[in-house]
Amino acid sequence: MLKVIAQDFIRPEHIATVLPLYRELVEKTRQEPLCLSYELFVDQKDPGHFTFIETWPDRAALDTHCATEHFQRLVPQIDRHQSQPGQFLLMDVLPGTEWCPATHTPAQAEAEA
Repeated sequence: MLKVIAQDFIRPEHIATVLPLYRELVEKTRQEPLCLSYELFVDQKDPGHFTFIETWPDRAALDTHCATEHFQRLVPQIDRHQSQPGQFLLMDVLPGTEWCPATHTPAQAEAEA
C-alpha cells in the first residue's frame, strides 16, 4: 500500500480561485476505481497551505491517477497560483503496524484490556 502526502502552497489572493478546482479534483479522484482514500486538508494557521493525504494500492495506481483527464487538466490550473513549488512524499506502511478497523473493533479492544 502506498501513502502519498502532497502539499500545495497557494498565494493568499488566489485561494478562492483554487478552491473549486480542488473540490473537483477530490470529487473525481474519489471516483477512480483504484483510489483507496483521498482527503484534502488546510492548515489552521496558513489558509494557503493545503495537504493531500492519499492511499493507493501501489505506485502503478498512483501513476494511473496522475494520467487521468481531471488530474492533467486541474493540477496545472492550481499550480499557476502557487507561492512556492509543491512537495510530496511517497510512503510505505511499516510492516507490522497496519491498521484494519474491521478487525479491531471496540469489543476486541475491551477483550484485550
